[in-house]
Amino acid sequence: MSNGPGPGSAGNVIANVKGMSDLEICFLPAQWLVLEKEKRAGAVCVVIDVIRATSTIVAALARGAREIRPVAGLAEALALKESNPKALLAGERGGCPPPGFDLGNSPREMTAEKVKGREMILTTTNGTRALAATAGARAVVTASLLNLEAAAAKLRELGPPWLVLCAGHEGGFGVDDAIVAGAMAQILGRDHAFVSLYQSVRGDLAESLLGSLAGQELVKVGMGDDVPFCAELNQFALVPMLGDDGVLRV
Repeated sequence: MSNGPGPGSAGNVIANVKGMSDLEICFLPAQWLVLEKEKRAGAVCVVIDVIRATSTIVAALARGAREIRPVAGLAEALALKESNPKALLAGERGGCPPPGFDLGNSPREMTAEKVKGREMILTTTNGTRALAATAGARAVVTASLLNLEAAAAKLRELGPPWLVLCAGHEGGFGVDDAIVAGAMAQILGRDHAFVSLYQSVRGDLAESLLGSLAGQELVKVGMGDDVPFCAELNQFALVPMLGDDGVLRV
């Protein structure tokens, strides 16, 4: 499988949306990094980083974590940990937890024994940067395959316009996030080029995610078992939402 749209097609994907001004998918970080304040303010933003931040977030909250504070930068995360030593510091750089972190960015690691009742600080290479880009939005939710139906139901409840931010992979296109965005568009009854992408791979989501750049990176660092976990559909009926205080809760 290709890891992105073909040459010359990336700029046309939004144009392929048919009669659908209430749903827009930002499939490159370069798109969501320059979102106008007014556009964010009127929209419900949906952040997708299926491998692995938004999968880890929903797993941690489902296993009883009290709240999660996502931060884009490593220095900020370490400073928050210093000011709140009881919080769990979780995340990754290059797929692995940096020195001194309590947890990595593995959804399989988010067990009740480790996270129940705890505050968490999370920083990742892609997903928490996308969350930072939603500042000022009408509402912000995180979505993954693990909570796809629940997230779609929340979007219907909140109402359009919906603005989907695909975290991508190290500044580039991530087919794994595009697959989830396509699944979300399908559930919402909207037509988009990524719906066809999702339909083409839905028979084996784990294999498709493993073939993505993010999936391949995890295999290289020995975390490949996270990918099939992230590919499981609708394991959790909850939706993490980012509050005005910058903290994710359900």
